Amino acid sequence: MDTRIYVMTHKKTAEIPNPIYIPMQVGKSGKESLGYLGDDTGDNISEKNASYCELTGIYWLWKNINCDIIGICHYRRFFSRDEKLLDKAYIEKTIQKYPIIIPNSSCVKESSVYEQYAKIHNSTKDLDICRKVLEEKYPEYLQAFDFSVRTVLISPGNMWITAKSVFDRYCAWLFDILFEAEKQIDISGYDDYQKRVMGFLSERLFRAWLLMQPEAVTEENVKLIDPADFMNAEKKTALLYQYAKLKTAPVLRLYSSGLQTETLAEPLECHDNFDGKIPVWTCWWQGENEMPELIRCCTESIKRNLPSEETAFRLITLENCTKYVTFTDTVIRKFNEGKITYTHLSDILRAELLYRYGGMWIDATYYAASPIPPEIFRQKNIYTLRFRNPIWSADITKGRWSGNLWYTVKEHRLFKFLMECLWYYWEESDELINYFLIDDIIALAADSFADVRKELEQCAYASDKVFELHKIMNRKYTKERAESIRRDSVFYKLNRHADYRKTNIAGELTMYGYLSTNI
Repeated sequence: MDTRIYVMTHKKTAEIPNPIYIPMQVGKSGKESLGYLGDDTGDNISEKNASYCELTGIYWLWKNINCDIIGICHYRRFFSRDEKLLDKAYIEKTIQKYPIIIPNSSCVKESSVYEQYAKIHNSTKDLDICRKVLEEKYPEYLQAFDFSVRTVLISPGNMWITAKSVFDRYCAWLFDILFEAEKQIDISGYDDYQKRVMGFLSERLFRAWLLMQPEAVTEENVKLIDPADFMNAEKKTALLYQYAKLKTAPVLRLYSSGLQTETLAEPLECHDNFDGKIPVWTCWWQGENEMPELIRCCTESIKRNLPSEETAFRLITLENCTKYVTFTDTVIRKFNEGKITYTHLSDILRAELLYRYGGMWIDATYYAASPIPPEIFRQKNIYTLRFRNPIWSADITKGRWSGNLWYTVKEHRLFKFLMECLWYYWEESDELINYFLIDDIIALAADSFADVRKELEQCAYASDKVFELHKIMNRKYTKERAESIRRDSVFYKLNRHADYRKTNIAGELTMYGYLSTNI
């Protein structure tokens, strides 16, 4: 699809790191060119920019551009998700369900939008003129307009994304009203700010128009940011990766030389033979009796859905961990000093468990919705949740693995390398500079060792629904939702810090309420 997002600007801006975003110089007529697309050719109202603001660009796009999907944002304000610009794939997928995308609604401080207009603009006379024009030209919209200005919600900035046909429909309606209102509004005594009256009026008209449309509407976050700063997350990720590489360089050189054959792990006599089965590890340091309800719900779902003939579930706690792992004196000391947190002690734990015994590591915040395929436990290669598309663009994994869910045979080189890099890191460091250090080390292994990289690439792609259950935990339980959860993915990642509730405001059972009753 031909999808374009036009970025309204009157000044030179940093290059935007996405080709669908097109800078557009508004009010270009009589001004020095910035080298961008301008609003002063063809059918245009560029000379009206002082009172129409970004609407001169919107008018030009209405009259002079053809495309499938069109969007409007500003040189300092962008639609964003997960700290990133909305991309082409996300926009086109969203538009299929919600043909109109608008910014998250803002809430005025005053008792209504009408009162807010009076306070900011010293009078409502221009808004009243606009209402009169609306009543004359589009009386069917009057009730929607009166309702929208009585509320406290507003959609600022004339920002939105929609099909060009919908955009054109709105523009024909909007400019018909504004051109007539302009004839009746005297701006001769206004300062430069108040002269932007047509832009202000359009923001109040927009929500009235939306109320009368048949298309579904969704809201997206708007971030105030310089375009260049959208790359900060990627730059930070790259720097942290280089830092991890520097801090673990001696271990990496040793492995790359081919001389590393013995392990640094001390011998440990483990009396657990796992009943001759493959161990499945999860951890809750405080023990089963101290588990929050969500963690209990997740661990029980895992145990319930494991192939019992082939696997043995083991919960690691602070009390029993030394039966299975050694750690190092430094790790133990720095944990006791508070320099290593429980979270990062579990990173070291999983590396050593998987190296010594193999099996599956699964974080205690995974919910297993259906039987875990026994085939996972019969393979000789690594298994992890691998995604066709990165979940987060600034994530070093790029969807290639999930550090919180692994299966491996024992003494695998990846987990030996991970274990020894973590030990070495804490020998040299007193603080953790990156929460996702284990992913940086796994990335080092994938980039440095062809066999590790090949095994990761051979993992089948996981369902992209893994994170969907989290989004609907507080929605009303329905049989259809429960069935789709069981059908769409085996594993779902939840968030123990989220405010999951058992009933909604109407007292109805939520998805979390339903799942928690099945512990």
